[in-house]
Amino acid sequence: MRHSEAWPGIGAATGVACLALALALALASAPAHASPAEVFGLGSRHAGQAGAGVATVDDVAAPLVNPAGLARSPGKRLSLGALGAWANLRINDRRTGLTDPAGTVLGLTLPAPLGGPLADRIHLGLAMYVLPGSIARIVARFPDEPFYPYYQGRTERLVILPGVGVRVRPGLEVGVALNFLAGLSGALQAGEGATRALEARVDEKVPAVARVIAGATWRPIDAVRVGLVFRQRFEVPFATIAETEVAGEPIDLDPRAAGQFSPTQVAAGVAWLAGGATVAADLSYARWSTYGGPFVEVNSELPLVGPLAGKLPTVPWRDTVGARVGAEVTLGPATTLRGGYGFETSPVPAVQPGVTNLLDGPRHTLAAGVGLGWARAGGKRVRLDLHLQTQLVQPRTLRKIVLAPGESADGFDGLRDEVTDDVSDPATLGAQISNPGYPRLDSGGQVLSGGLTLEVEL
Repeated sequence: MRHSEAWPGIGAATGVACLALALALALASAPAHASPAEVFGLGSRHAGQAGAGVATVDDVAAPLVNPAGLARSPGKRLSLGALGAWANLRINDRRTGLTDPAGTVLGLTLPAPLGGPLADRIHLGLAMYVLPGSIARIVARFPDEPFYPYYQGRTERLVILPGVGVRVRPGLEVGVALNFLAGLSGALQAGEGATRALEARVDEKVPAVARVIAGATWRPIDAVRVGLVFRQRFEVPFATIAETEVAGEPIDLDPRAAGQFSPTQVAAGVAWLAGGATVAADLSYARWSTYGGPFVEVNSELPLVGPLAGKLPTVPWRDTVGARVGAEVTLGPATTLRGGYGFETSPVPAVQPGVTNLLDGPRHTLAAGVGLGWARAGGKRVRLDLHLQTQLVQPRTLRKIVLAPGESADGFDGLRDEVTDDVSDPATLGAQISNPGYPRLDSGGQVLSGGLTLEVEL
């Protein structure tokens, strides 16, 4: 039986349970397009420096990168842009990509309308990545499904980031923003209709989910600025009750999962500012070890069997560290050139001898961009930024281990022969394994992204 490693003990009822579960997930998950803003950068100025800029950001990307930068954003500015990505990721000899990864960047920064001692001290900002027609896509995976958790299922959502930056004194700013989206909870009812076909009704509630991004910047001398930012763990919880009736028998399922996961992060940056050139360097730490995984957890009540709960493999997710360096050079009043490099370790364990087939590798990011500025009627400035970025995922090979009969181990630690050997039936002899990663699974590849951002002074 397919997925028997992931759901031991369910037996003959597995097929009906998985059918009802698939229906529940298909109806409860909103179809959507990808939103790669958090993975590839928000706005071309930021993305064109490979994501570096904790100490320097002051535009549409500030609510995500470091909200303190809003306090340095000059005047009222409206941003409109586009961001898209294309993946060439490998699963053995098969190529896999992203889900329609294109969308629109929107942003607004402006000083708070205050006078007196608070004049021009408090600045507000709103950054958004808008999907063409949906809010989020949540996919709860079976444990043996091969996929890239860093790219597939983590970036596909609407991004809304309201923020505020405060200039405490000259050279010192603080700021806070909210990473906002909705969760999912509710119920699904399914049963045989008049034609004996399975009919379903879905009733979902969408409570709000908001997490904090907080940061500070300090300029101790004219040529140096330092920055620090904290980003709270973010995920969209999924929980629904599926009340299903098949052949007059009730089958109740309680699937739960979490999608769109981003770990708790801390990043520090330093920038050197000299005339028309800026060089920024960032170090980051992300606490992936607290991740529960992208898999769906199911508790069910089956007729003649009673309560069941699938046992998920225990994945030792790894905390990651990253480093980014970016630079921009202004060539006269109209042109700015940008470039950057970034490296980040992988949160996915490199050794997976058991049921899981989580694909990833350390990532190298190369980026380049250009900015063009001019004055429109009335002297207001306009800036057009463009960028290209490539992320190189280092190759990896996962090799599976078949556990000996009776050997006690977690599903992550090895696979089990799924058919008992019968000397009278040669087809049963040897290891019978349905896991798609057996005996080995190769991965790696490239993810390309690019876009443009138009910023207009109001």
